[in-house]
Amino acid sequence: MSDAAIKDQPEVAVAAAEAQTTQETAPAAATTEQSVAKMTEAAPQAENGADKTTETTAEQKAQADRKDFKKNRKYDPSTQPVTDDPVKIRNQVEFYFSDSNLPTDKFMWESTEGEANKPMALKTICAFKRMRQFQPYSAVVAALRESSSLEISGEEGEEVVKRKKAYVSSTVSQKARLDATVYVKGFGEETQTTQFDIEAFFVPFGPVKMVKLRRTEQELFKSSVFVEFETAELADAFVSLDPKPTWKGGDLLIMKKLDYLQEKNRQIKEGILEPSSGRRATFFEGKERGGGRGGRGRGRGGDNKGKSDDWKNKRDGDNNNNNNRNGFKGGRGRGRGRGGRGGRGRGGRDNHRDRDDKKSEDTRTNTNDVQMPTIQSSAPKNSETNGKRAREDDGAAAPPAKKIDIKTEA
Repeated sequence: MSDAAIKDQPEVAVAAAEAQTTQETAPAAATTEQSVAKMTEAAPQAENGADKTTETTAEQKAQADRKDFKKNRKYDPSTQPVTDDPVKIRNQVEFYFSDSNLPTDKFMWESTEGEANKPMALKTICAFKRMRQFQPYSAVVAALRESSSLEISGEEGEEVVKRKKAYVSSTVSQKARLDATVYVKGFGEETQTTQFDIEAFFVPFGPVKMVKLRRTEQELFKSSVFVEFETAELADAFVSLDPKPTWKGGDLLIMKKLDYLQEKNRQIKEGILEPSSGRRATFFEGKERGGGRGGRGRGRGGDNKGKSDDWKNKRDGDNNNNNNRNGFKGGRGRGRGRGGRGGRGRGGRDNHRDRDDKKSEDTRTNTNDVQMPTIQSSAPKNSETNGKRAREDDGAAAPPAKKIDIKTEA
């Protein structure tokens, strides 16, 4: 199978002798089931924000490939030596099926059909770039037969793999995963072995389930990572280390992921941090979010190129519009500018004020007034009055209701 058909797996489980357990997974952030959903919505904006102190160096940006962003990734698993180590093999394959990876990995999720836990061909997995270091194929089969979380079956050479226990979505587990994740910044520019070097760096601090290199829209390494430990206690212990760990003699910024997301959201609200103009696409449990550029603001407000502070005005304007919508929901609208969520065509609820102003300037007749019905008759029509009398012409009082003056022939 070609590389185009196989998803590359740059986010990998830490190799070495780690305890392999599968915990349920989470998207971005939470402290309760309600706040899990709220932080999930806010996380992409917080993670993608770019402040004055950018995480990518000028040299990196100058060298960035602007046509093929994949070339900006320096990650190269072919740098790793070939091995048949059963522990490393199990760690890697168990990671692909783990709750830390499965719900956010589109290729794996669609191949296994998520919670359906459909078996996946082992040969497909062995075609992943990270798996090519594990040789021969028979060594991979033998290692997985000893797995505590995976089940391998099928004829020799055609083996398939699936989880022993199917994935189950859980907001409680999502919170647990967030609590066990830390944010660490200060790893410098990416090299071909940065992924592996950072994985090895965290081994002494306890079992780690995932090391994720954070990247810009152009796939440049932000010099920071999210690291999911096996438990929240291990994550707390790492954050509390004194003195703090260093990377190649340089200091590292270390905090819990939840604290990082909350701080970034605060900076965005206060105008310190500019939200990204484009959002990286994210995948979770079969649903995709984000991607593209411009978001909700696209097509509104004309050309804003060169206006560095325009995003602040848009932010304040969006907040005001949100407040207005919360207070005045209206009827059947067609969007911003022509009524928001209220009224047909123009104005929505606010258009009532225009009608009130017109009433004060020009007294209107009751729109519920109706015309008198016309009664058909066999009498000849009067060419001047067309068979009807105009009360205002003869000054006569209105005739009694339902009484019709009909001219008869002699």
